[in-house]
Amino acid sequence: MRFSTISLAAAVSALLITGFTGVDAATCDPAACVFPACVCPSVNPPKGMDPKTVPQFFTLTFDDAIQSQTVPTTTALMSEHRNPNGCPVKATWFAQTLYSDFALIQQWYAAGNEVAGHTMNHIGVPPADEITGNRKAINAFSGIPFANLNGFRAPFLNYSKSTIDSLAQEKYLYDSSSSAVPGNAYWPYTLDYGFANDCWTGICDQNVVAPGMWEIPMHAIMDGDQPDSKAYSMDPQVGGTPDAVAGWLKNNFNRHYQGTRQPFGIFLHPIQVKDSVKMFNEFFSWALNQKDVWFVTNQQLLEWMKNPVPASQLADQPYMKCNMAAVGKEICNGLDDTKSGSPDKGLLEVCNFSSGPWSTCYGCPKTPPTPADPVPERVVAAGATGYRTPVPATCAMEWWDPVAAQCLCASSNCTFTDISLTKPPKPSPSAGSNGQNNSNAAAAGWSVAGNNILGEHGHNRSESDPITTVDTL
Repeated sequence: MRFSTISLAAAVSALLITGFTGVDAATCDPAACVFPACVCPSVNPPKGMDPKTVPQFFTLTFDDAIQSQTVPTTTALMSEHRNPNGCPVKATWFAQTLYSDFALIQQWYAAGNEVAGHTMNHIGVPPADEITGNRKAINAFSGIPFANLNGFRAPFLNYSKSTIDSLAQEKYLYDSSSSAVPGNAYWPYTLDYGFANDCWTGICDQNVVAPGMWEIPMHAIMDGDQPDSKAYSMDPQVGGTPDAVAGWLKNNFNRHYQGTRQPFGIFLHPIQVKDSVKMFNEFFSWALNQKDVWFVTNQQLLEWMKNPVPASQLADQPYMKCNMAAVGKEICNGLDDTKSGSPDKGLLEVCNFSSGPWSTCYGCPKTPPTPADPVPERVVAAGATGYRTPVPATCAMEWWDPVAAQCLCASSNCTFTDISLTKPPKPSPSAGSNGQNNSNAAAAGWSVAGNNILGEHGHNRSESDPITTVDTL
């Protein structure tokens, strides 16, 4: 692994940190930009809400392949934590198809997490077929509806006007490829008036207009408050000792929490986490012990942005619930329907290719998916014995049996299990404090309320980038 710090001259860094954005956010006309179809860049919560009344959203995201070598890391980072309503914390994974296991993509989604696009072959400034092919292949071989594959992050965070044009053409809901430092730490905004982040790249001068499509800036972790401080857009754990990084995380969180509560994020490549699981888990527990802190997917965040409610009402919103389909028999749907300890046990097909094997519920193709042919012809053709039928538009993935070609939920009376937990009230700690001994509020005292890494790369950007990066060789 090669660790490198890529930074601008100190004078330019000072401008970035103290407020220079390269574009005047006021050029977005609030009179013409009508909420919620259009949202101007702003450091303040939407609709003039008092920051003290809004949730402190926490977005945890992962990039690159979803495979057996990376999933255990994400599980270790998430399994012990719960939101204030007792639901398991959720995250967004920007998944490439190369080296991914389509069955594991499906299982990640079935557990209530979000899957978003990251191209097929991990290509920065990607051509359109890398974007569209990724979406088509995941839909075909992981069963996730197109409508729910609506977010994107460019590999290496390298994107251009053509990238955004391609996303807009395909009607993506959002992009999350731009970085933000304290001077341009905006809430999510729509691209009706173009970018207000990453202006140092020239993107703000390129007439990038995508009406109604959201940009979710990646708020960098600063390692200090000085003009020459480094900004980590991803994988801050590589930049210092666990104790030092934990201090950065708390300081950055407090800047959001005690300020105007822009969403706070931790953006990771699972293969880079390594020995930092304990440090992150302690930080997550500390953050969740503050009042009104909620881990959300990017899709959940945007649901709130479209119809913002006070933190006191967030638990009542349907998109924050955690009801899981109770199918009653094992079908190939990404869930452990019969609680056997293994989702889709005995039902997955294993597809062997030179790039590595992967599994699917929906039938192996004759050739690997490519940008030119993202959904190749299946080995077993439609109508032949053993054909796996794709999920139809009339049935949710969780209820579709691809082997029997049957939807097991044909009415509004389908059974779901509430997997939230409840716990006794906890003492309220000093909000936003830097105390080291807060209890693990997300794990303690809960009770049941309802029923050889291939081709992975660290973040990389151009040589003039002020963001600290990690390359794996």
